[in-house]
Amino acid sequence: MSAAMATRPLPAPGVDAADFKAAMRRLASGVAVVTSRHGGVVNGMTATAVCSVSAEPPLVLVVVNRESASHGVITRGERFALNFLAEDQAPLASYFAGGSGKTFDGVAARPGVTGCALIAGGAAQLECVVETAYDQATHTIFVGKVVNAAAGEGRPLVYSEGSFCTVREL
Repeated sequence: MSAAMATRPLPAPGVDAADFKAAMRRLASGVAVVTSRHGGVVNGMTATAVCSVSAEPPLVLVVVNRESASHGVITRGERFALNFLAEDQAPLASYFAGGSGKTFDGVAARPGVTGCALIAGGAAQLECVVETAYDQATHTIFVGKVVNAAAGEGRPLVYSEGSFCTVREL
């Protein structure tokens, strides 16, 4: 970096929310159903704001809106599972994307070691305990220590430009 670049003032923030969302729609992301449990409450939500943090120790993060039902369940239960969906599971992604209060009736799932639901037939599953949480604007970034991991057989489901698609289609 040149000395001139290092001293140049940064532009004032002011990106329009619609422009930001339009730009982010161009990012292709894997699709996960984040499941959580606290006591008798089991919850699920679709998320694409998920990524690995480190392999040693195995850590992942998920970003959750503080107004969602999942936020409260993850906060109180201090655990979550990431169910990375396979390309034939787009209906599940749509189902769990539609707000809170979704039941697991008719969803092929079983409780994992954390008690969170593990959805059958997916591309992969990670069960986590919350290591730390960071509030940022309207969301919380939950960093989870992976306590159980399994890779499935299916190709991953991808979300890009407002639609679910397959890796082959990209």
